[in-house]
Amino acid sequence: MSQVIKKEANIEQVSGTKERTFLSFKWKITSLSSLILLAVVLLFCSVSYLGLITNFDNQRDIEYQRYSREINSLIERLSRGLRQQAETIPYLDGMTEALLTDDKDKINEIFEQHWTLLHFHNGVEFVRFYNASNELTADWGVAEPNHSDDEIILEWVRQVNQDEVPINPLLCRKSCIQLTVAPLLIEGKTRGIDVIGISLADALLAFRRISGAEIGLLLHDSNQTTNTLYIEPWDIYIAAFTNKNESYEILKHAAAMFSSMDALREIIQINWKNNYHQIKLFPLQSVNADEAHLVVISDVTSVVNNIHESIWTIALIGLLGLVISEFLLFGIFTRLLSRLKDVSYTLPLLSSGHFEDFRFSLAQTKKKQLFRDEIDMLYDAAVKLSIQLEDLEHKVSSRTKLLIEQKDTLSKERDFVANLLDTAQVIVLTQNAHGKIISMNAYGEMLTFYSEKELQDTPFLNILVSDYDSQDLSVHLDEINRGLRDQLRHEAITHCKDGTTRHVAWLHSRLSWNSTDDPSILSVGLDVTEYKRVEGHLAWLADHDPLTNLYNRRRFSEELEQAISRSDRYQHAGALLFFDLDRFKYINDTSGHQAGDALLRMVAGMLLRTIRSDDISGRLGGDEFAVILPEISTGGAIEVAKKILTHLNETQLTINSRTHKVSASVGIAIFPEHGENVHDLLAAADLAMYQAKDTGRNAWYLFSNEDRSRERVQTLVYWKEKIEYALLHDSFILYLQPIMDIQTHEIKHYEVLLRMLDSDGSILSPAGFISAAEHTGLIHSIDHLVLRKAITQAAKINQSGKHKISFSINLSAHAFNDPELLPIIKQELISHEVDPKTLMFEITETAALENLPGARILMKEIKELGCGFVLDDFGVGFSSFYYLRELPVDAVKIDGSFIRNITENSDDRILVNALCNVASGFGKKITAEFVENEQVFLQLKKMKIDYVQGYYIGKPAPYNNYFQQSDLPER
Repeated sequence: MSQVIKKEANIEQVSGTKERTFLSFKWKITSLSSLILLAVVLLFCSVSYLGLITNFDNQRDIEYQRYSREINSLIERLSRGLRQQAETIPYLDGMTEALLTDDKDKINEIFEQHWTLLHFHNGVEFVRFYNASNELTADWGVAEPNHSDDEIILEWVRQVNQDEVPINPLLCRKSCIQLTVAPLLIEGKTRGIDVIGISLADALLAFRRISGAEIGLLLHDSNQTTNTLYIEPWDIYIAAFTNKNESYEILKHAAAMFSSMDALREIIQINWKNNYHQIKLFPLQSVNADEAHLVVISDVTSVVNNIHESIWTIALIGLLGLVISEFLLFGIFTRLLSRLKDVSYTLPLLSSGHFEDFRFSLAQTKKKQLFRDEIDMLYDAAVKLSIQLEDLEHKVSSRTKLLIEQKDTLSKERDFVANLLDTAQVIVLTQNAHGKIISMNAYGEMLTFYSEKELQDTPFLNILVSDYDSQDLSVHLDEINRGLRDQLRHEAITHCKDGTTRHVAWLHSRLSWNSTDDPSILSVGLDVTEYKRVEGHLAWLADHDPLTNLYNRRRFSEELEQAISRSDRYQHAGALLFFDLDRFKYINDTSGHQAGDALLRMVAGMLLRTIRSDDISGRLGGDEFAVILPEISTGGAIEVAKKILTHLNETQLTINSRTHKVSASVGIAIFPEHGENVHDLLAAADLAMYQAKDTGRNAWYLFSNEDRSRERVQTLVYWKEKIEYALLHDSFILYLQPIMDIQTHEIKHYEVLLRMLDSDGSILSPAGFISAAEHTGLIHSIDHLVLRKAITQAAKINQSGKHKISFSINLSAHAFNDPELLPIIKQELISHEVDPKTLMFEITETAALENLPGARILMKEIKELGCGFVLDDFGVGFSSFYYLRELPVDAVKIDGSFIRNITENSDDRILVNALCNVASGFGKKITAEFVENEQVFLQLKKMKIDYVQGYYIGKPAPYNNYFQQSDLPER
């Protein structure tokens, strides 16, 4: 019951019906449409009103333009009538004789007879006569003289007397008088000037009759009578006005609304006593500008009232239409929404799963219509929805059963993954966004001795040993949390609960998370402690001879180079002692390699006890030893050499009841006197050692420059002649040594070895002449010869059809600097139609590291041809791990010095295992050489070795020895 109540509460919360009042769609639609229609009616009324007002204003503008033209026309007619009267005066009875006599009394007497007619009949206000000398001879109608006006009139008289052209000025004082100043022409001659003036009153009355508007004359003259109407805001007097009292009140009302009379220059409209009047000002061109104005007042009440009545009529019609429309809409939507309400009342049946009842109820409420509409579409959609929901409910039911089954399956998989995480040999832990540990698997607990509970909420960085990378690690982990990177790899020393530490390689991966408490980083840690220990040991082996623990040739050469540099910098001499053991081969042959190894260890121990702590000793290979004596004189170096010989003479080795005496030949070279670089200094010491041997062994010899030049020249000349002879007479021959697949015991691969056939028929090893070939520049010719011979032999063997074999061809250290090498390989492959996959090229690790860029380029170009590459003497320089990744080789050949004693020497086994793990990890095939007995073969078979090579598999021999028989004995 509580679940049902909670469900209903959730429904109410989602729908919002608990707080909101119901309002039907018909009322919403009716209200909205009413507002819209009302807005339309108001808009239509506003537009109509603006249109009528605009039309009215345009008509009034036209009307006032007509008024302006009418006023100008009336004044013009008035002026024209005055001119005509002025022209007829000389023709009045008796006026011609009177004017010709220029007698004032006679002119007064004669004109007095005509003045009454002009004054009362024609409206003439006054008349003046002036003679040709501009002297006043007679005047009528002037009530009171005005001196300023007389001066103005006299000036006009002079102008007309001079120009003999009449003028029509307007003179405004207490009223406005239209004047005509015209010449008196008698018999074609001017006999004087007459000035006739008439009031504008007749013109104003004529305008009133024509237009029906009220017109008045406004003056600024301050000499008005006291009963003259005055408008104070405008400082103006009303000289004349039709309908004077009412017009005066209208102007006073306008003056109260407009402080300046300039507003009347445009049409203004005022409402006075519920009547609408428009006022327009027309300036008169009188003697003094802006002194006189005509003002027209038009009654527009009827027009304005008509506009208002039209707008109200439109509004009432619109509102009536609005009411009728709303009743119609209300009726339509009431019918439509009643059908929609029927659908809504049946919808709850869907939520309860009563799909048949829903369809039956819907069919009962559906009414037949002549045309289909949206409600009918809703009915059909509701029926389809019920069918789909019914089908969906069946599917959900089946899916639920399926999900339950999948849940059980996932639970089993989860348990499997949990067990897998706990049994996996890696640390698996999760961190949240704050870098705190959330969980850890069982292996992590076993390795660190911490329980998962103890590490929860512990920052991950706290279980790591702090170092200078800790800050960067924190930044990188934060970048994973923020999604800036997906993964992070690093190595770190990890604390254990018992106080020990483990070296762990960590891989951090980003997880999807929603809150800061969710796992955001998955951290997987691989324990590489043992690997690091072996790596450290291998790094030590990179610099040391594993048999004697002395420096090897590479590290010794570096130390010698530094000693030479310090000697040159600080200007003090040093010495290099170089010696090998006399009759060492005899001891190996008679007592075995174990005796030889024991002797070498004894000699190494003796050296460390004999030399100073600052001196440096090393085993350069075989039975060759060398000692660097920094800051020592020649005599001191000789004393050290003697001491070494003395201690060697005291050393004895007893093996199988056989006692061997030990002696050596020591060569001494002083630096920088005898050599300024490692190569020259070692060569000088080597030559000195051979001089010591020539003196009878068990002796020392100090090198001299005469020894250097003589010995070197003799040696190089000797071998150069032999090499050139061999190249000329084809005395170089190829030997093959088989390489066996250690799992199948099949031999399908051979290493090509070079030999020289001497003139006496003996076979010479390349160890004797390769160095001379390099010094004399003949090494490239030897490389080319080996390539041609080897590819030719491979083609012959494979094309015979009896064997399908591949060759490994050794390249010299100078092959990287040979521009002709690659073209020769291409040419031979094409000309002999050899499959490039059957050829592998070998280069020693030392040679590759001396010219790493050149080695990488050559290897890449040869591999592009389809051939393979083998890195020989792998492991001698233990930077091998790094360069193995850098060089594109297919296989590595582990140096024989690590293989020969692998059954007795545990260090060699560890080293070989490490080399195999690294090489196989990079996907390289692995060959072991120097397999000389069955015990070594069986030991290697337990390791990750792919191929083996050595005397136990087969000795080097001419290729005819191997391909005259079809099969080899299986080992």
